[in-house]
Amino acid sequence: MKVVFYTASATTKPSTTTKYAARPTRAQAWDDLAAQFPQCEFVVIGPVNCEDFFDSKDLKICEEPKNVKYVILTSGAPIEEIVRVVANEKPDYAISIPFSSSHHDWMPIKTSLVSEELNKLGIKTLSNTTNTAVAAFDKWRSNIMFRSFINASKGIYVHNDLYFCDDKLPAGHTNVYKEYVIHRVKEMNYPVLVKDTLGAGSKGITKMHNPEEVISFLGSEENDVDVLVEEFIEGEQFGTEIHGSNGRYSVLPPLALSVNSEGITEQKTAVKFGPVTDEKYHFEEVKKELLRMAQELKFEGTVQVDLVYKDGKWYIIEINPRWSGMTYITAAMEGRSPYAIFAETLLGVDKDYSKISNLRNVVCFKTRDISDEDLDKIYSKPYVDYVKKLEAQSAVFGKISEGLIIISTDKDKSELVKLLEDLNADFDGIVSEQTIAGLKSIMK
Repeated sequence: MKVVFYTASATTKPSTTTKYAARPTRAQAWDDLAAQFPQCEFVVIGPVNCEDFFDSKDLKICEEPKNVKYVILTSGAPIEEIVRVVANEKPDYAISIPFSSSHHDWMPIKTSLVSEELNKLGIKTLSNTTNTAVAAFDKWRSNIMFRSFINASKGIYVHNDLYFCDDKLPAGHTNVYKEYVIHRVKEMNYPVLVKDTLGAGSKGITKMHNPEEVISFLGSEENDVDVLVEEFIEGEQFGTEIHGSNGRYSVLPPLALSVNSEGITEQKTAVKFGPVTDEKYHFEEVKKELLRMAQELKFEGTVQVDLVYKDGKWYIIEINPRWSGMTYITAAMEGRSPYAIFAETLLGVDKDYSKISNLRNVVCFKTRDISDEDLDKIYSKPYVDYVKKLEAQSAVFGKISEGLIIISTDKDKSELVKLLEDLNADFDGIVSEQTIAGLKSIMK
């Protein structure tokens, strides 16, 4: 069986300043997948700057797998070109893997459109639908969609052009839409989050504490896009992933996320731990609804879900129908590679990864920049599943120079603290006091 993994990019001019390295290398991970499924021929198609697919330096592949074929796409290639390149490989199946993008989180839409066109050519695909991708992209549509399954935060969508349409109204007319928005804003419970409906990566989200603050922002020059004003649920932050397709899904137990003093998860400092097993959370109840959502929306591959728990109730905040940073964590929790999540979804797997007995305890944290020499030394630790270093200039997060480490154990969760201390003893400063404190605060 010939299986193609493909992805796309929205960037026509990839950055030459972005530098990254990971262990295991992408090449080794692909070869491990080929060894796991010797009956399959794997082909990987994507732009050279896709850090989750390829090992590259200065926009050139620096390591290739021995038993998996690479086909490099032009960065920012249009849908038609991607379809042509994938179809030329004559695959039995094409697996779509969208990744996040720095300005708008819209790559699932593009890869889903590619999948639609491949289906027209008679090529079977593993891909979320375009409708799901579009609904997840627009935070207001997502909010409405969630209400059919799980509690969602109360919010109001503010259409920018309508809010500022006063000058376009006939003489003597008032802006009724603005009156409506202001009336609803005054009725909301505070604090609230004000966010771009199409933003990405938690960028541009502002916490506001009273109606006057929101109304002042809405009438200012700062407000230049459609926004969602959403009641902030001050509860415990969690995330999970749903893996599977065609009615067969694993809804993983939740991962707990540390938060800052504002109660918000920060990309640069958050510590993630899982699986959370405390029965007080009654996760089985929300799991049923997530399973129903997966079945009705026909999820394919992996979908990341953000959740909040408050006063005995679960609330859904966001879904991302793509490979996310959490995919590496859930893969470590499952004891397999992220690529295997997709391959096993397609080819079948005996394990039910929604069961605690099939999962390992895992923690993920960000750290200081890691040298190339230490990258290999850290990965040589038997409990380290994944380690990455990244230097980049992001439109969303600014200058980035950091490392990321995921460790796991099949022993009791308290073992994770000991492992962090062991790692820090060998690599001074690699594990901060904030990381250990964050883990202890969420280890449930």
